[in-house]
Amino acid sequence: MAPPRPALASRRGIAAAEFALIAPVVILVFLSVYDVGRAVWRTMQLETAARIGAQYAFANPTDTAGITSRVQASLAGWTGLTIASPTMACQCDNGTAANCSTGTCPFGAGTVSPIGYITVTVTQPLSFISPLTAALFPTMATLRGSVALRFH
Repeated sequence: MAPPRPALASRRGIAAAEFALIAPVVILVFLSVYDVGRAVWRTMQLETAARIGAQYAFANPTDTAGITSRVQASLAGWTGLTIASPTMACQCDNGTAANCSTGTCPFGAGTVSPIGYITVTVTQPLSFISPLTAALFPTMATLRGSVALRFH
């Protein structure tokens, strides 16, 4: 009969102990990567929806209900969306604000009409799976897609 080994010399269960220590870290990192990927994908979808609304606004800049409905239709089935009322603003080439209907901008010796922009913004809250992602990227708690389109 072989003499008994000392307890510290036994190697049984080491792999299980290592796995028990490493698995939670690996799972947490995997879930964080998933959260970030999901946030990027959703932000791209929100940007696309805002772009669809802005394209409709190009032809119908005063139809805010139509713009909003185009954005909602492109994100059918999504919940928690906030579609901000489309905003119109005008500015001169030098960046100063101007009145869209009565404003003029200096250009050389004369004047020109200001440049009009319409901005469509969509936001959605994001619930994280991983607490690590929530701690590292708190600004990702609200995803945002926004497009400003020049229409003049």
